[in-house]
Amino acid sequence: MIANVAGFGLIAVEKKAGRVVFLDPATLGCTTILDGLPPKPHELLIPPRSAKAYVPIFGDGIHGDNPNPGNTIAVIDLAERRLVRLIDISPYKAPHTARLGANGLIYCCCEASGAVVVIDPARDVMVGAIAIGSTNVHRLATVPGRDRLVTEAEEDGLLSLVAFKGSHGSVIRELTVPGGTNGIAAAPTRPLVLATAGDSPRLHLVDRDDFTLTRTIALPGHRQKGQIVRYRPDGEIVAVIGNFDPVASFYDADLNHLFTAQAGEKPLDGAFSPDGQTFLVCNEDSDTTSVIDLRTGQTREHVAVDCGFEVMAYFPLPPASHTRHLPR
Repeated sequence: MIANVAGFGLIAVEKKAGRVVFLDPATLGCTTILDGLPPKPHELLIPPRSAKAYVPIFGDGIHGDNPNPGNTIAVIDLAERRLVRLIDISPYKAPHTARLGANGLIYCCCEASGAVVVIDPARDVMVGAIAIGSTNVHRLATVPGRDRLVTEAEEDGLLSLVAFKGSHGSVIRELTVPGGTNGIAAAPTRPLVLATAGDSPRLHLVDRDDFTLTRTIALPGHRQKGQIVRYRPDGEIVAVIGNFDPVASFYDADLNHLFTAQAGEKPLDGAFSPDGQTFLVCNEDSDTTSVIDLRTGQTREHVAVDCGFEVMAYFPLPPASHTRHLPR
């Protein structure tokens, strides 16, 4: 059981099954299934103070091998729990990571097009695109409070700093990281961008202002390279999830190692609970979700799920949805 989730919902993407599901926020049991999406949904974005979730439709392949790339982004109504729109991003293909910019627009990298498309969430339409130059661009991170974002091209080992103004932008700096990269996040409270190394269990620290590599640290307890990097919203804890390596390691805001905990087979992404005291890891191959207690530094349990999730996120319920379930 996940504590302190009253007033919150939980949504997850089942990449293997090609669907989006809503879960009980405490037990992780499935409550609503949205299928019929184009193949296949990857990643998830819920902008703060939004009643919508955005799910890129990547295509029926995987990174680097995606013969039929998608060209839409699904919009999910969180209150009504239904698909309300597919945003057409043609001619751009294979949308993947989407993040909210400081200006309120959504930026989503398109792997097969070497570009970042720009979405206006007020109208749910594409309003522009920014050329990046690498068809290995798989993930991005927007810099909190600044009109900047960083993309990572995994096999190229290339991090690109992009300056944007509304729907327009351009690459202003590039940084080549030996060995490639595999995941990326921008720190909410420090002038840092973190990128997992693509060839070993290490984490690169990049100065977000001068865009130079300042330090590389080991990932204790990892046997293989890391993958996803996730900050808690307050920026005080960061999680690094293993890549085909059933572990997740945790650090404080200054990147001091706190502990490493066990996950399941093929961990992909994760989510912090609303109170920030629990981290959930989605394990695609073992069809489980690992529940990690951040106070004790231990994995409490691996909860069996119908189909292994790729990513999940908590979201605040609208007042009417919350009160409807309160006991009399």
